Amino acid sequence: MDHRNNGSACEVMTSREAAEYLRISYDAFRTMRSRGQGPTVFIAIGRRLRFRKRDLDAFLASHVQRNTPVPDMNNSAAADLHGLAVRRKRGRPRATGQIVVMPASVYVNAGILLVLAIAGRMISLLFS
Repeated sequence: MDHRNNGSACEVMTSREAAEYLRISYDAFRTMRSRGQGPTVFIAIGRRLRFRKRDLDAFLASHVQRNTPVPDMNNSAAADLHGLAVRRKRGRPRATGQIVVMPASVYVNAGILLVLAIAGRMISLLFS
């Protein structure tokens, strides 16, 4: 009896057929499997692997994702609103720049210090 053409849930496929069923290349399928990212349920017959259609369908269902909007992390208000910490990436900053969003209080304090420094310099010039 040919299990490949009866359309039952017990349909068994080779690795090439499984890759074709998933609509990815055979090399990508092998790479995913070697990294532990591919289907983990299989039938081992000696060194040959076989995959059931229902297991591949379950694998696909487990990788369904929903596209959710990502807040603009350059806006500290958006980061605070979503409770996300904005951190500098590790390593040396690239030429493209890694802008670190600082809390508004840092900029306010820096502005106050700058005004005080300018005022102090102007007073010292008036009385000298």
